[in-house]
Amino acid sequence: MTPKQFFDLVEIRVVIPSVAPLLVGALYAPWAYGHFNLLNTLLMFIAAMSVHLAVNTFNRYEDNKRQQENEFLREEARGEAITDKQVLYVAVVLAVIAIIAGIIVALRTDWITWVIGIVSFLIGYFYSAGPKPITNTPFGEFFSGITMGYAIFVAQVYVNTQITLSGMILLQWLLVSLPLVLTIGAIMLANNIADFDEDQANQRHTLVHYLGLGRAKTMFIAWYVVSFISILLAIVLGWLPLTSLAVLVLFPIVLTNARKFTVNPSKRETFILAIKNLVFVMLGMAVTLVFALI
Repeated sequence: MTPKQFFDLVEIRVVIPSVAPLLVGALYAPWAYGHFNLLNTLLMFIAAMSVHLAVNTFNRYEDNKRQQENEFLREEARGEAITDKQVLYVAVVLAVIAIIAGIIVALRTDWITWVIGIVSFLIGYFYSAGPKPITNTPFGEFFSGITMGYAIFVAQVYVNTQITLSGMILLQWLLVSLPLVLTIGAIMLANNIADFDEDQANQRHTLVHYLGLGRAKTMFIAWYVVSFISILLAIVLGWLPLTSLAVLVLFPIVLTNARKFTVNPSKRETFILAIKNLVFVMLGMAVTLVFALI
């Protein structure tokens, strides 16, 4: 397996959905609570990114077994093709790395981190595995957005602060992370919109199957609108700094990208726009938090 095949296999280009809540959470903790733990933060980065890459890899492995039509990574590279055994080995190694990093950070904190980690890991597994993987159901967008956008954000803030959790705090963190939840879910939705014909052939009934392409595209755009509304609401409630108002200037760019995708939903040409939108929101929130900390 060549380095190019490895990075294509784990889909390193879409690791940003894990990086976004980790980065924003690491900056939100010192702004909101005045606490930052470098080692715990780094361990969270390793654990969350390894889980994400492991899920990506295992998803490719399961797709190759399950689907009738599939563009699984089997291109020749220097005379070698990737085997199922190699794919499974990569997924297992990444999962082990995630488990080790997760155990270390859990031991450094308390049982709440254990619960968040175990639940997230199980969701990650069932996302691609089992007789009815989540990714093949109408709930893929929900679980990907909540698990990565919210749960990872909560875990990152918690391992930095170990604040006493309450319903109000969890609600606050949900609103603050909602732009990440929705823009991460939008990546999954964009993927399913672009793969609609292939998924229909493979009897893969995602959210797009039940909504239809037209309504799915409308929902795709609506999620970005709600993302920016949630940022404004969090600022009004004092849950985000006033500097976060600057993020709102990115709305026209994000909306334009979303519309371009819905006009021509293509994995090769326009899918990258959904990832770019997450990058814009992530960097916007991160940079404005940095200025609030200065």
